[in-house]
Amino acid sequence: MSSGQYTPKSLASHFSPPQGYVGAFGWISGFSADVRFLNEAADRFTGQGSLQRMQMGEVRLALMLDPHQAALLPTSVPGLAHLPLRDPGRTPFRLMHAKVALLGFRHEQDAARWCVRLVVSTGNWTRQTVEDSLDLACDLQVFSETLGQADCAQERVDIKAATQFLAALRALYDTRLLDAGIPLTGGDAVVELDTWLRACGKKINNPQALLPRFIDSRTRPLLEEILDAVVARQRKPSGYLAMGSGFYEGRANGSGDANARPVVPAKVVSKLKQANLLKEHGEVELYVEPTACQSIAAAVDYLGQHPDHAIAVHAAVPTAALYGERSARTLHAKFIFAANLSQRTGACNNAWLYLGSGNFTEAGMLQKMSARAGNLEAGMVLFPDDLYWRGDARDSAKDPALLSNRLPVGGPLLDADAPGLSAGEPWQPPTSQNYAAPMAFLHWREEGMLALSAEGDDTQPLPDAVDVLNESGEACEHLAGGYAWPGTAPRMVRLRWHSDDERREAWVPVIDAFGRVAATPLGAMELADVELQLMCFPGVPEPEGEVPESEDHEVAPGSPAGKTRAAQRAVSQGAAIRQMMGMVERIASRQVDIAATDWARWCVRLEQTLCQAQESEAVNAFVAMGINPLSPLRAVPFRPVFAEDGALEPGMRYEAMLDRVEKAWKTQGLAAVEGVA
Repeated sequence: MSSGQYTPKSLASHFSPPQGYVGAFGWISGFSADVRFLNEAADRFTGQGSLQRMQMGEVRLALMLDPHQAALLPTSVPGLAHLPLRDPGRTPFRLMHAKVALLGFRHEQDAARWCVRLVVSTGNWTRQTVEDSLDLACDLQVFSETLGQADCAQERVDIKAATQFLAALRALYDTRLLDAGIPLTGGDAVVELDTWLRACGKKINNPQALLPRFIDSRTRPLLEEILDAVVARQRKPSGYLAMGSGFYEGRANGSGDANARPVVPAKVVSKLKQANLLKEHGEVELYVEPTACQSIAAAVDYLGQHPDHAIAVHAAVPTAALYGERSARTLHAKFIFAANLSQRTGACNNAWLYLGSGNFTEAGMLQKMSARAGNLEAGMVLFPDDLYWRGDARDSAKDPALLSNRLPVGGPLLDADAPGLSAGEPWQPPTSQNYAAPMAFLHWREEGMLALSAEGDDTQPLPDAVDVLNESGEACEHLAGGYAWPGTAPRMVRLRWHSDDERREAWVPVIDAFGRVAATPLGAMELADVELQLMCFPGVPEPEGEVPESEDHEVAPGSPAGKTRAAQRAVSQGAAIRQMMGMVERIASRQVDIAATDWARWCVRLEQTLCQAQESEAVNAFVAMGINPLSPLRAVPFRPVFAEDGALEPGMRYEAMLDRVEKAWKTQGLAAVEGVA
């Protein structure tokens, strides 16, 4: 039995790295999400605040929601790419409803060490889930150093199943930004996470032939997946069954009658009995949110006297010991729990638990994924062996092993006359459209152009009948390979095009010369600031300025946001030399230890940061002396082993980056430091 003060884990906390690790890349799927939750999740995952992520312009999380949810822009959630559905004519689900995250973390000191975490939630990725709902979530993780151990076989099997689910989902969503081959758009991190996921799925030491606990409804109804997962473990029939859902049939069995009797709870009970997972006279409880329980509200007495098996309807209430006496949290969790309750010990024997996204509706529980009838759902089937259903009230009030602290059960029995019992308002589906635009992003060029490519190739034709709208909502002039943009570089631009005789619009991110995605403008820096930026790589220092003051931290797509340091300090020639050469030495010392997996990102950070110092007093002093202070960085001892050869990609990338910095500094072709007496 556990002890201590148990507090349910916040959904956002599942994004926090294990100690000593930092978030590398993560995939998130779900029905809906909001800016407040995702910013907190991104803060935890990356270890960087919103302003830091705005400055970095690096994609670290990819989000796939139901396509009828409004797009969440990277100006509002920096570091996140909300991927639209590829093809509106190829929507294989009624609703995209599966709430799953696959997160990859890399060790801060040893780049060869990693961790992969799977998170499955019953709640949406919103602040409402965190603050107002009774929801459930679970996670599991695998560390690279434990791959060969038999005791992590189950977790590896689960992650392998979730990876297959994710692969199918990725094929449906627009990943062009991630696939762009630009270090900060997330592609390298995706490849790295894919490598870890493949390692989890290979050569699993699984002598017990364990099956996945992760399930989804791509090919079979969720209820069938649940039954098979439980039967495969040869569970005995249970004497107790508790079920709960945040939403039930609104019009039972497709009927137009608001008072039609619900069929899904009884079907679940019937299927469990047929599979010998529920005793003939087992106790069955159905948990609802009394003020919004759809067709259950008019069927409480009917279910309680159901001719096949009585189903007692209970109110789900927040546990006072966990949430406080005045908590008004409402049921949103979807779960099925079964066990044999020991009257002697209070233990929940032979227990199993489903939690996931599937509501007790035809589309959520009884249909496989299909465009008209079935949602895409996902969940976990767990087999807890440490739960008990009753114990000493004083000792167990906040014990995590107490069933009512783990699940929203134990609430009062309802009857047809229960105060406040209501079907609630009918569900209104969202009406937004988030489908792939003809272009997933554009590149900014300093000549005032939004281009299809970063540089050079302007022969690629523009998509037919696609306009970029300026800040006044007017179409920009079409140029060879891009669009003329009046004014300073935008972070996002709005596209307009026609599809199926319908006018569509969408915001897409702009990638700057350094490969940053929808990032804030870079200000001028002195060398001291340059060192601060580089020495804390891969992190960034806290920027000056305040977080945007809107409640949701939303920032308009075109606003620069954040402050940068631009103050210059006059330095003498001698001080300039000491300061510059000290910085070059420390850069060399830092970069020889950079891991190969971080090299492309390091080159981007080094280039953008050094370019921010191009007008500094120290750089101007070296130009006046006719000396190139960066020349030592080309020397082999100042480069990591894998980047020593300029004929190979890492070395080629590095030398091309130094060429661009020297051009910006106006030191290209000047005397090398090594040759100055």
